Amino acid sequence: MHNGSLDAAVLCGGLGTRLRDALPGVPKGLAPVGGRPFLELLVEELAAAGVERIVLCTGVGADAIREHFASRRWPAEVVFSEEPQPLGTGGALALARTQLGSDPVLVCNGDSTVPGLDWAAFFAAVRASGLAGGLVVTPADARTDAGVNTLAADGRLLSFAEKPAHAGGGYHSAGIYLFSQALLGEMPAGAAASLERDWLPRWCERGLYGFVHRGALLDIGTPERWARAQQELG
Repeated sequence: MHNGSLDAAVLCGGLGTRLRDALPGVPKGLAPVGGRPFLELLVEELAAAGVERIVLCTGVGADAIREHFASRRWPAEVVFSEEPQPLGTGGALALARTQLGSDPVLVCNGDSTVPGLDWAAFFAAVRASGLAGGLVVTPADARTDAGVNTLAADGRLLSFAEKPAHAGGGYHSAGIYLFSQALLGEMPAGAAASLERDWLPRWCERGLYGFVHRGALLDIGTPERWARAQQELG
């Protein structure tokens, strides 16, 4: 996997409900971190990792995001896939597939990052596994609003549970995935679906690789985590 060009889909169409009071009228992806919109930092990080084309999968706040990124050139081509109505993370990814030409495709959440990730090692590990996809995982902490995974000794995912009711061991999904076009082709376009609840558990049974990153998972999903991201990334 990933021997040539690489396209990425960034899922940034969510409501951002928990940040709404702190950033009224601002899409979550444009929340400032270190004086710059978070999505800018993510786009530049993906370009540095070798991504040549980035599809921003937008929904709420689509006009503001499009206007911002259309205003100047970026180190990777930036294009847009806008949901006509809320489709969920799975539906948004399926909608964007026609704009994603590489095989595999990198998929990232638009509100989180893992500083210090070795992208080349991640790509190489998924390729060496021989599996149809993989994801970055970090050691689990007390949060209950992230996916929790367990891994076999060879790195193969044994289970994936999205936002379990109780925190426990295992690993959190970092919201960074590498999927073959064969997997993405199973997702029907136009149908609302959750990548995390509807597709990842199914693909886990087929075989996904979990690449362990020992650093922190940073996200801007709540005012407290947004403040922490500003400290860590500002």
